[in-house]
Amino acid sequence: MATTSQNAAEMPGPQPLIMQIVVRRDLLDTEGWGVGPLMAQAAHASTAVIHETRERAETMAYLEDLKNMRKACITTADRASIERLSAMLSAGTPPIPHHLWIEQPEGVPTCLALAPNRREPGIRKALDKTKCRMWKG
Repeated sequence: MATTSQNAAEMPGPQPLIMQIVVRRDLLDTEGWGVGPLMAQAAHASTAVIHETRERAETMAYLEDLKNMRKACITTADRASIERLSAMLSAGTPPIPHHLWIEQPEGVPTCLALAPNRREPGIRKALDKTKCRMWKG
């Protein structure tokens, strides 16, 4: 007969915390942006969402475990898709914390970072509906 501690060890724990960073692929492929400037956009959006959500329990836990931070770099097709993703996340009940980085002075939305999360269904649904995919080459 299994003991309580054995049962607890066999039960899956909560999903690990992760940040999804969504970058517009058209900026690289058709708009002539370099990889370096796109990495800067990802850094801007990630830093902004961490700052904005610094008092959330998930963000505090994420920052307390530096060695196990997880991030997923994701692409979306273009301006319309990243704006649609932001709108879908904002329309959730409750809204899903994220930051849509708008590069200035151009006023161009370039990157969206989600606050640390456990891949809740609303997040997966929004990413799927806006055809977000893992970044590849």
